[in-house]
Amino acid sequence: MTALSLPRPRRVRPLAVLAASVALVATVQVAAQLRPVAPAAPPAEAPAVEGPVAPPQAPIGSASGSLAQIDHSIAAWTANLEANAKDFLSARNLGLLYEARARLSGDVTDYARADEAATRSLSIEPRQLDVQALHARILLATHDFSGALVEASSIDRTAPDQPAVLAIIGDASLELGDLDAAAAIYGRIDTLAPSPAVTARLARVAFLRGDAADAVALAASAHAAAAADHGDGPSISWYAYVTGTFSLAAGDLEGAARWFDQALGAWPESYLALAGAARADAAMGDVDAAIAGYRAAVAIAPQPDALAALGDLLALRGQDAAAEEQYATVLAIARIQGEGGLVYNRQLALFLVDHDRDVAEALRLAELELDERKDAYGYDAYAWALLANGRAADADAAMATALATGARDARLLFHAGEIALALGDDARARALLQESLAILGALDPLSAARAAETLASVDAQRPVR
Repeated sequence: MTALSLPRPRRVRPLAVLAASVALVATVQVAAQLRPVAPAAPPAEAPAVEGPVAPPQAPIGSASGSLAQIDHSIAAWTANLEANAKDFLSARNLGLLYEARARLSGDVTDYARADEAATRSLSIEPRQLDVQALHARILLATHDFSGALVEASSIDRTAPDQPAVLAIIGDASLELGDLDAAAAIYGRIDTLAPSPAVTARLARVAFLRGDAADAVALAASAHAAAAADHGDGPSISWYAYVTGTFSLAAGDLEGAARWFDQALGAWPESYLALAGAARADAAMGDVDAAIAGYRAAVAIAPQPDALAALGDLLALRGQDAAAEEQYATVLAIARIQGEGGLVYNRQLALFLVDHDRDVAEALRLAELELDERKDAYGYDAYAWALLANGRAADADAAMATALATGARDARLLFHAGEIALALGDDARARALLQESLAILGALDPLSAARAAETLASVDAQRPVR
């Protein structure tokens, strides 16, 4: 069974690693915050707020990607804090490092550590706007989007027009379903401080508005600009991964494969790029390569989507016992997440429906998710769970909301087609399923097979003229 990524103790190394810590953090965007100097007197003007503008999943800045170096840094600052319980700078630095490690490793438990460190730093010195922004970013990463929006908006009133703060506001607005507000915020940041991080966000806006080609072009532009700024490593890998993801969503399989290969060339340990390449391999019919890719991805970070996809491919190979191991790991993640967790609710709800598990629980999770996150994919998961629970009319209304932005996502179109069929609207079902399957490779193999089967059944019922 695939090992789970659980909270793990970190051995505190001697203070000699402090030199390594300083060397590491000097290479990333958080470097300015990680030098233990006395805080400056409050300026007369509104202060600048330091921090990354990188999207939530992206590695921060031009870090080398060495988790071992980050561990050394964490040990050094932990020792400082243990020696002086009032050392708010060391607590701040720990929060930044745990956040950076979470982005690299995919281990969401590091966000809890980052939250603890940031909260401790603020309890000692509450006027640190950069640590307030760090705390808002942690809320965003753990899917408390409303909380992140409230905290970032409060900082924005104190220090207006700071890109690091506006990025949080825009990202939270997007996840809460306010696409227009998010786009406006991203436009403000692009005017104040153009960057690849903003261009990548605008690519997502373009895709959600139905312009997949523009999304790919913007993502590729972001990658080119990031490469010119940073050269190589995890940050560049992430931009290549994003471009590959939009290429796959647009039906450009070969282009997607090239982008994922480029992402892995820049950072071979990217679990996101490994899973993306596996998706492309599966779509092109290379199931063995896809299985190997997903195995490599989940060995680094066992994410529910990748585990489920691996299980589906193993099932296609007739390896039912191995497939069930992956599915069991997905369900174990659900148990670990526990009540009130939000990070994986959407993925788990879709998994339960797609694999004929507890559809009532799927609906509960989808409802819990939608209470906080009213974007297109939240309504899609809700609609899919409603259909599984026999509520086709309600599912149709939810799916209409999901598609209202104009997004032509293959999964949304497939779900909408199945819902239309359940309502007896064969013509609409046929059109939606055909459109979904026409975006070559954008559906996972399980969904693609089901969409093709449903379309064939609809066509078989077409009256002969």
